[in-house]
Amino acid sequence: MIIDARVRPPYKSLQQVLASAPGAPKPVKRSPLISGYERPQSMVQKSLELFIAEMDEAGVDKGILVGRQAGHRIVSNDDIAELRDIYPDRFPVAIAGINGSSDFAAALDEIERTITGMRFKGIVVDPGWCVPPLYVDDKRIYPIYARCAELGGVLYLTCSLMQGPDISYAEPFRIQRVANDFPTLKIVVVHGAFPFTNEMLGVMIANAALGNLWVLPDFFQFIPGFAGAQDWVNAANHYLSDRMLYASSYPVRPLKQSVDEFGRFSYEPGVLENLMAKNAAELFGIPI
Repeated sequence: MIIDARVRPPYKSLQQVLASAPGAPKPVKRSPLISGYERPQSMVQKSLELFIAEMDEAGVDKGILVGRQAGHRIVSNDDIAELRDIYPDRFPVAIAGINGSSDFAAALDEIERTITGMRFKGIVVDPGWCVPPLYVDDKRIYPIYARCAELGGVLYLTCSLMQGPDISYAEPFRIQRVANDFPTLKIVVVHGAFPFTNEMLGVMIANAALGNLWVLPDFFQFIPGFAGAQDWVNAANHYLSDRMLYASSYPVRPLKQSVDEFGRFSYEPGVLENLMAKNAAELFGIPI
């Protein structure tokens, strides 16, 4: 069993999840995040049917649909709900994108609408991509976290060198503050606060007693040559096997290559099963 805990298939507005900013210059060279692979046909043809076939080829049984509403990257939560309902066995969980930029009343209404009215299991916030950019512990977005906690939702908190004007927006101590301030809120740290891998591991150790943090290092853990990859494996093998989730974060990385690259590391017996499926299943109540 494999549960990919963060996918954004090529369906309607989900195709805009990685849209470049209007007028942004073309990169001068290929990003390390997309190096070492050829784009699968589901990306090239923007085909949902091919995406499902690629799930089968990769052995991915289920995917968690994760939205985005940050800056110019706006994915309709209605589109996500529609896709979940078309393939309920393949996409049993949907996470709503919430825009924390300015209209906080609208954001709170959207949390209520999606979690209470549309059966979403949680929300995702990209604070560093808000307009203006916000740190994850900025008190202006605390009402968003509070409403998610009140409704029993899971918070996907996107945090890495990519989210924000500089890497200070990925500092793990800020995540620790949020976890401490909202002890009943279940928080999944998307991208594992890369490049602050050791610091994030320290936060996870400090959070053990409170136990409201999970980490999803995704491609930052399995792209060959990326710093800190083995540190996540060591942590999983010794003390973090119940708090890590596997994800490809498609369309950043292809489904099958992600599974293959993740599997090249050496995990202790039972650990890989936790990471690939059991932890996500327990967090979201997915039968396996």
